[in-house]
Amino acid sequence: MKRILLSLSTLLLLSACSAQSSVIATNADGSVTLFNNGNSTQTVTVTPSGNMGIGKANPTDKLEVNGQIHAKSVKVDLQEWADFVFKEGYDLVGLREIEAYIITHGHLPEIPSETQVLTDGIDLGTMNLLLLQKVEELTLHLIAKDNEITRLQKQFSTIDKRLERLESSTPNNHE
Repeated sequence: MKRILLSLSTLLLLSACSAQSSVIATNADGSVTLFNNGNSTQTVTVTPSGNMGIGKANPTDKLEVNGQIHAKSVKVDLQEWADFVFKEGYDLVGLREIEAYIITHGHLPEIPSETQVLTDGIDLGTMNLLLLQKVEELTLHLIAKDNEITRLQKQFSTIDKRLERLESSTPNNHE
């Protein structure tokens, strides 16, 4: 006869469960169901490889949840961040090229299409990186456009002053 040692948190979980609940030590496939209320969508399962499913009987990732997750915070570890956009030599794609890409593909370059997202979902860390990259690229485009507007305003002012001088030095021929 095997003994099962239960932690305090497991005992609290068990005491909070209704009479219909059960704890099953081991399933035929080697997984462990921690909580089963007779409904496979309400199980917590840990596979022999250490994957955990909440409402998911056969999880293939470290944690799979079949339902909404509510948290105060989520931390995602990344290997890079989008500040490479500001580094010397970054190839900022022109707005006309981006426009042509959007017309052809129906989404921004490097951003997954709706079909891809609906089929594969999104990786939050990767998507945040891509979105920040696009914000930083837009910021660079806005800075360039602002500089161009400032230059054109100065040029217009110079031309306007020159025109005023020419008009004031030319006799009025409308007499």
